[in-house]
Amino acid sequence: MDRNDTLEVYFHTFGQDSVPGFERLRNGWVETDGNDTILRFMVLGDIHNSLDSADWAMLGTRHPDLDFYAQAGDFVERSYAYYFKQLAHQQYGTPFAKLPVMSTPGNHEYRKGIVRRLPMQWRSCFPNPKNGPDRFKGTTYYVDFMGLRMVMIDTNGLQRLSDYTAINAWTKKVLREARNRYAIVVMHHPVYSSGKGRQNPLVYVTFRRALKEADLVFSGHDHSYARRDKYIGTNAAKKFYKPKEKNNFDKLLSDQRFYEVVSLAGNQLIVQSYELNSGELCDEVVLNSPAW
Repeated sequence: MDRNDTLEVYFHTFGQDSVPGFERLRNGWVETDGNDTILRFMVLGDIHNSLDSADWAMLGTRHPDLDFYAQAGDFVERSYAYYFKQLAHQQYGTPFAKLPVMSTPGNHEYRKGIVRRLPMQWRSCFPNPKNGPDRFKGTTYYVDFMGLRMVMIDTNGLQRLSDYTAINAWTKKVLREARNRYAIVVMHHPVYSSGKGRQNPLVYVTFRRALKEADLVFSGHDHSYARRDKYIGTNAAKKFYKPKEKNNFDKLLSDQRFYEVVSLAGNQLIVQSYELNSGELCDEVVLNSPAW
């Protein structure tokens, strides 16, 4: 990604014709001895342009061996050229300027109205794979790596009943076909909301069973860190919402910024959650074999 003052801003994705140096990650399941790391990536929840250049540089220095990063929606404050240019300038000169990103839009990236609309600016900035269902190509998709299938789901684009049924069927299919890989899903709205008054009943009904065969599910939107079984909500923005007073989460942290580093080491999948400012490890999950 080049720094410039034009409106032509784009980010490196796996939907482009080639991503130099990353073909080694696309060759299916590989058996390894011990804890050899096959790949490592970062997960970021809501950002809203609130990571400045120092933040991006700090994360790159703290984790210099990332293969890519995934972002769970609300990357920018709004889908206008100014905010995409601001994001490009914030990442300029850091490892993230050239690191491939897997992103799906959140509610802040859609234009409000009777029918929500995702501007072409978002699609041109993130040229994602077009292997998702109709109406969602480029915003809902999957990418296969060694031992891992990453599934990105656009939950804010769900507006008609047929949208929900199409996404439900597609999600079940791509998770079932992951075969000898871990299956990780990244989506904006959580199935189990941790925020006070922020329930998403249609998302819950649509995905609770559809995600049965997923190994991990990351989400944003609630602006806190929350883990319940395989569901992890995360937030990197400088915006915090009050968590539910009564909840069934295994871990719930608020009023801080967080991110996750996921490592596929041997046949283990390791998720480490960090407080963004201090780098303190605040949670860890280890999976020993895919759900298959």
